[in-house]
Amino acid sequence: MPRKKKEKTEQESLEILERHFATENNEILNFKNHRKWNLKPNVYRFTIDLISLEFIISLMEDEAVKNVYWNASIPPPGMSMDSISMRYKIYVEYN
Repeated sequence: MPRKKKEKTEQESLEILERHFATENNEILNFKNHRKWNLKPNVYRFTIDLISLEFIISLMEDEAVKNVYWNASIPPPGMSMDSISMRYKIYVEYN
């Protein structure tokens, strides 16, 4: 019978992500809203203002990460400067 994989804690997820943010300019990416995503096991989500392909690839190459998903998200009312301002939700699925 296969063993059930251990779920990452929010702190463990944050530590993994911080290793990758260390190589990026976090002030430009504006990392925020890190939390567990309950629609799929062992997945955490966060938002950033800009997507860096290098950042996404570095996450996917981490042996603790199974997959990375993202989608565009419109900021809440009053949070954007213009009609084209967007941010991105990033979903990280861990092994």
